[in-house]
Amino acid sequence: MPDQLSIVDAVAAIQNSLPKCGQVRVVTIDGPAGSGKTTLAANLASKFEQASVIHLDELYEGWDKSLDQVLFERIQAWILTPLENGLSPKHLRYDWGKSAFTSWSEVAYSPVVILEGVGSGHTSLRHQVSQAIWIEADENLLLERVVKRDGEAVRAEMLIWQERERAYFDFHEVKNSANLHLRGQ
Repeated sequence: MPDQLSIVDAVAAIQNSLPKCGQVRVVTIDGPAGSGKTTLAANLASKFEQASVIHLDELYEGWDKSLDQVLFERIQAWILTPLENGLSPKHLRYDWGKSAFTSWSEVAYSPVVILEGVGSGHTSLRHQVSQAIWIEADENLLLERVVKRDGEAVRAEMLIWQERERAYFDFHEVKNSANLHLRGQ
């Protein structure tokens, strides 16, 4: 398999994969902040008749508790267990402005569910994932992309976040465990 693939290759790989979470093909998109995970998720979802996207930044509990074990327990309880049982996933949505979970979000049950965000490639989730995608971009662009998107106020937190995500990627061997590797533009 080539090191870098296209979105066409990713769609084909998803279509040819087996459901591993009940009747659902769960697709994860993990990689550094600013690499293009959200854009890729939207592009992939548009290629399927029925696909849902879940953004992990809605499940993080702020900056400091974002990649702890509780996140993966939430993903299992709120997303994967319902899907495995043929139910629509429902999760609390974190409001970054209020620093609290404030509302419930129900996601349509569909044959393809894309879970995008840092943390989606976690070791504990892999047995229910049909396709794990790693996306990366030029390391010199990542921070500036996030600051451009979210504002200068996030710069200091992002520098800390980049250290946390690197430690998570290394510890869980996220890139090496991914089925597909893509490059964000």
